[in-house]
Amino acid sequence: MPIPANLIPQRKPAREPAAGRPNDSGECKAEADLPDSTDPGLEIEPSRHGVQLKRCSPALDRLVVRLARLGFTDIYHDRVRKHGLLGQLYVLLVGTPHLGSFANGFYLHRAMGRRQFSSILDAGCGDGTFTFYVARRCPNARVLGVDVGEQGLHGEENTLEICHRVQGILQLPNLEFRKLDLRELDAADTFDFVYCFDVLEHIRENKQVLANVYRALSKDGRFLLRIPTRAQKRILPKRFTAEHEKWAKVEHVGQHYEMGTLLADLKEIGYQVISAQYSVGFWGRLSFELLEGLRTSRLPEVVQFGAMPLLKLLRWIDTQAEPKEGDGLLVLCQK
Repeated sequence: MPIPANLIPQRKPAREPAAGRPNDSGECKAEADLPDSTDPGLEIEPSRHGVQLKRCSPALDRLVVRLARLGFTDIYHDRVRKHGLLGQLYVLLVGTPHLGSFANGFYLHRAMGRRQFSSILDAGCGDGTFTFYVARRCPNARVLGVDVGEQGLHGEENTLEICHRVQGILQLPNLEFRKLDLRELDAADTFDFVYCFDVLEHIRENKQVLANVYRALSKDGRFLLRIPTRAQKRILPKRFTAEHEKWAKVEHVGQHYEMGTLLADLKEIGYQVISAQYSVGFWGRLSFELLEGLRTSRLPEVVQFGAMPLLKLLRWIDTQAEPKEGDGLLVLCQK
């Protein structure tokens, strides 16, 4: 089966500075940094939120690229930039405030190890948190992030708008983003590593996606998958997670897997399972529920930010514990 040309990441030379991007003198025009509409691969709508780059720091840009820490690109998000330099410094010191991304970063690093990859797919890249990290970590690999470009009920920005805006600043030559529904992924023998974090629960036909990813993998290519279990357990009173439960009932239309059924589908498709474990055990649940409680409370944001190091410590303990049961499924498999 031929490989669709529009799904093969190509290396591109860095473009000249454009409106909304810092030039050599460090200046930045107050104009929306939107994708080039003439590029056929960038199929997204103009921003509905009037996103503007009113100020930028070349020093911060260089720091983000040089250190390549997971979540550093959050400094370009509207929710961080509205707090100014203090908000950006907080992210640089503490990292991403998203506990799920924080934990998945450890799983990703463990799965990649010291292996060398030539073509990597971020299947459901969201705002590019992992895609930017992987592209910087693997400069010799072609990295492609795909997403439908929606943020869901809790979101404020279109995810692909965020990706293209940040890429317009960092200009990583081995990285591309494209709009794609994973149910329509038709590449074959293209990628030697694919990862998919907390995406398939949003897709009712997720077994079809698993089959599409299998076809897209090259021989011996690896696939890292994390998805929440069908049944979720709770530690604290329901009021702590009531808002999340309401959201999940609408968004998680594909949250129907348990470990047995997921492994059965993977093996039926043809995957060889390398490892399978639970995630979000006791400590992971506790950190998640405490964070949700803080979000729905009327406490000042500074209290939420101050609690983040402790919540991250709890989640880190969970990633090291390898729980015997949990609210998440983490599987590494191979074609």
